[in-house]
Amino acid sequence: MSSKAALFDSPKKIRPGFVPWLLLIFSALVALALAAPMLFIVYQGLTADPSIWQRLWRLGRLQTLFINTFILTLIVTTGTLFLGVALAWLTERTNVPGKRWWTPLLSLPLLIPGYLLAIAYESFWSRWGLLAEVLTSWGMNDIAAIVPSITGLLGASIVLILSLYPYVYLLARAALRGVNTALEDTARTCGLNPRKFFWFMTLPLIRPSLVAAALLVAVMTMADYAVVARMGFPTFTNAVYSQLTTRLDRSTASVLSLALIVATVLLIMFQLYLWGKGRHYYRTSRQPIAPEASSSRGLMLILIVVLSAFLLPVGIFLYWMVQGWLHPTQANAIWGTGLADLLRFAWHGLLSAGSAATLALALALPMAYLSVRYRDRKFSRGFAWLSQAGLALPGVLVALGLALVLHRTLPELYFSVAALVIAYLILFFPFAFQTLESGLTQIPQSLEEAARMLRQKTVSVWRHVTLPLLVPGLMTAWVFVFTNALRELPATLLLRPPGFDTLPVRIWIAAGEGYLTQAAPAALLLIALSLPLLFLLDPVRTESKRTK
Repeated sequence: MSSKAALFDSPKKIRPGFVPWLLLIFSALVALALAAPMLFIVYQGLTADPSIWQRLWRLGRLQTLFINTFILTLIVTTGTLFLGVALAWLTERTNVPGKRWWTPLLSLPLLIPGYLLAIAYESFWSRWGLLAEVLTSWGMNDIAAIVPSITGLLGASIVLILSLYPYVYLLARAALRGVNTALEDTARTCGLNPRKFFWFMTLPLIRPSLVAAALLVAVMTMADYAVVARMGFPTFTNAVYSQLTTRLDRSTASVLSLALIVATVLLIMFQLYLWGKGRHYYRTSRQPIAPEASSSRGLMLILIVVLSAFLLPVGIFLYWMVQGWLHPTQANAIWGTGLADLLRFAWHGLLSAGSAATLALALALPMAYLSVRYRDRKFSRGFAWLSQAGLALPGVLVALGLALVLHRTLPELYFSVAALVIAYLILFFPFAFQTLESGLTQIPQSLEEAARMLRQKTVSVWRHVTLPLLVPGLMTAWVFVFTNALRELPATLLLRPPGFDTLPVRIWIAAGEGYLTQAAPAALLLIALSLPLLFLLDPVRTESKRTK
C-alpha cells in the first residue's frame, strides 16, 4: 500500500465506553487525596467519645452555634439577594446615569476580603473609633458619645452583605441579559405594571441563577471565620478555631466540624432540589429592551453601596497609613511593616498562592477532560464531586483535616509551606475544575476527532488543538485560584510554618493588637495584588467587544 493511500486510512476507533485507564487512575487518586481531610474529619467526628456530644448538647453549645450560624446565614443570604437583584435591575433595566461604569464600580468589593471590611468598619464605628474621634475634634462631644458600635450579629451581617453582594449582582445581571426579551415585551404589551412585571415575570425567569447565587453566599457565610471572629459573634467556624488554638482539643473540634459539614451538605441538597424545579430560558431576540426611567433613589442606592463597600474602607486604611507615616510610634519597630517587610510578606503569599494555582491547573485539567469527554460514565462525575470537597469546607476545617492527616501519615510536612499549598489546593481546586470543565465543554470534540483522522497522536492533538483553544479558560482558572489563595486567612494562620507570615496574617495580627497604622499598608498592598480579579471580570471591555 502506498504512503498516499495510507494517509487516508481511517484510524483505529476507540471502543464505545472506553476510558483511558491511566486517566481514570490519576483522577481517582487526586479525588481521594483532595477529599481526605473531609473524610478524616467525618471519621473522627463519628468515632469521637459520645461524652463529647453529650457535653456539648447539655451545655447548649451545639444549639447556640447552630442557631447563630443559621440566623446569620439567613440574614446575609436574604440581604445579598435583595441588594444584588436591585442593583442588577438598576444597571440592566433602567436608564440610571452612568450605567456603563456602575458594573465595574459595583464589582470593586470583590477586591476587599471580608476581614478587611470588618477591621475598617470596627475601627470607624466604635465609640473610640475614627468617626467618634473626628466628631470630638469638631466639638460634637454629645454626638460622639452615642456613636453605635458595630459588633455582634448586626456588624457581622452588614459586613458580610457588603462583602458578598457582588456575587449575586454579577449572576443576576448575567441572567437578566440572557432572559428571552420576547417574553418581557409580551408581558408589557399585556399591561403589566413594573412591579407585577418584575415579581411574576422576570423573577421566575432568573430564579435558577438566583438559587445558585444564594447557595454560594450561604456556603461562604457558613464558612467565614474572620468576620464573625472580629465582630465577636460565635458560629461553628470560630468555635472550631478556638478549640484548635486555645484548648488544643481536636476531638471536640472534629465533632463541631462534623456538625457544620452536615449542615452544609443539607444546604447543598436543598439547593439542588430548588435547581431541579427551575427552568432555563435563552434569548431568542437580540433586540434591546427599552429601559425604564430611573428615579433618584436608584442612583442614591448605587452611590451608597459603592461608598460603603469600597470607598469608605479604602479611605480608612489610607488614613491609618498616613497617620503611621506622620506620627511614627514604637509599634513600627515592634511590628516591622517597613517596605522590605511588606515585600517579604507579599512574596510569601505570591509564592504559596502561585504554587497552589499552578498545581491546581495541572491536577484539574486531566480530571476536567475525563468529566467532559466521558460524561456518560458515572464514575467520572463521582470523582468530580469528590474532588470538590473544598466547597463544603471552610478554611478552618481544611486546616483541621489536613493537620490530622499529616500528623498521622506525613508528620514532616506539618507546619510547612507544602502543607499551606495543599490547603489552598483543597480549598480552591473547585474554581479551577469548574472553569476548565466549562472551557472544555465549549470545544467541539469533532475538532479533536478530525486531528486524529489526520494521524495525529494524542499529545499532538492536545498541543495543537485543545490547549490553544483552552488558553482563556486556563488563565481564568489560574487567576481565580491565585487571587483567593492570596487572601486566605484561617488556613494560613493554622498551617503556616514559623516565620512564613503573609499579608493577611500580618494584617490580622496587627489589627488584633490594635496597631491599625501597621495593618493599613499591608491591607492596601493586598487590595492592589487582588487587581487581576477585576481585570479578569472587566465588564466594560467585555461589553464593548460584544457591541463591536
